[in-house]
Amino acid sequence: MVNFPGRDRRRRVLKDEVLAASNKQAALRAVSDDGLSDDAPRYSDAAGVENHPQVTDFVPRRYRTIITLLVAGLGATSGLAALDYFAAAIGQACCVRSVDALGLTAPGSLASWVSAVVLLIASAASLIIYAIRRHRIDDFRGRYRVWLGASIACLAMSANSVTGLHQTFADVATHLTGWSALRDGAVWWLLVPGLPIAWILIRGLFDMRECRFGAALLSAGLLSYAVAVAAYLGLAPIADLQIRSLTAGTALLAGHWFVLASVASYARFVVLDAQGLIAIPRRTVAKKVEKSASKTAARLSTDLPAVKATPSVLSAGGYSRSSIQPAKTPADSSRWVDGSRPVRDHRYDSDEDDEDDSADGGRKLSKADRKKLRKLKTDGRAA
Repeated sequence: MVNFPGRDRRRRVLKDEVLAASNKQAALRAVSDDGLSDDAPRYSDAAGVENHPQVTDFVPRRYRTIITLLVAGLGATSGLAALDYFAAAIGQACCVRSVDALGLTAPGSLASWVSAVVLLIASAASLIIYAIRRHRIDDFRGRYRVWLGASIACLAMSANSVTGLHQTFADVATHLTGWSALRDGAVWWLLVPGLPIAWILIRGLFDMRECRFGAALLSAGLLSYAVAVAAYLGLAPIADLQIRSLTAGTALLAGHWFVLASVASYARFVVLDAQGLIAIPRRTVAKKVEKSASKTAARLSTDLPAVKATPSVLSAGGYSRSSIQPAKTPADSSRWVDGSRPVRDHRYDSDEDDEDDSADGGRKLSKADRKKLRKLKTDGRAA
């Protein structure tokens, strides 16, 4: 085992602290047993503030916990729907005067209390999401504010589940305006509180698109709410009024459970993402830049006119490209490098220049040729 410097010292310090704490606890316990001191602490060190659970500790960390919550909620919804369906028979058998407490849509019933509790928990989870989500660096448009609105909306829906304020608001608006549309003036609570809540749900769905599980659950909640509204307004092809009311109440309560599960799933995602425990695929900015650069280069190549071929200085001076040998080439074991100069084309040579040939086979330029080449280079630069 590798012995890092300072490890033994830290180990000794930790051991001394543990021994000191244990001795202190033993002394306090002995004093409290003898009854000599009344100032002895009543709790251990584990009850200190540093050991208190945080708010994010209540957010579920596993998907199976969220799935278990959803399954339990849908099971409770099915049980409440069964109670609503057999409420009349239960009332006759037990001689109960009123069975409104067993209904799904009546205010003050067991189903309304369950809806209020579910939406209250969803409001608290939305507030946790808002408290963490607002510290995200790349949220330049402030999309995190939708979760504060979601918390307020869930709180308002929780209160409405118990009191039935939406129907009271519809009755007051119908009396003041003298205009009622749809069933029992439902147009008023569909427009005034319904549209803002629908906008918050859709914005929340777009914000949690990175968490696919939460987005799927919220989509299921939106579908459940749509089924509940369609059944309540009579748009669904259901002839029996009891079945229609049962369908509306069941879909509404199931939608609440789906919303709670989706908010819990996204709260888990946000907490783990803030801790750096979720790998988020980054945007491929480099690939986009390369594609745009290639498109720009292709467009410029098509827009530029074709360049005409101009005679080079070497061809004008009597040298051909095939007759030029490189003076310096990269070192290669399979290629001979002799460092010879370009070979002169004899068609432009004069009789006087033949005398300047060296004995080793290389050809040297005469003074006239060098002057001619310099003049051609000067003319080419000027052009």
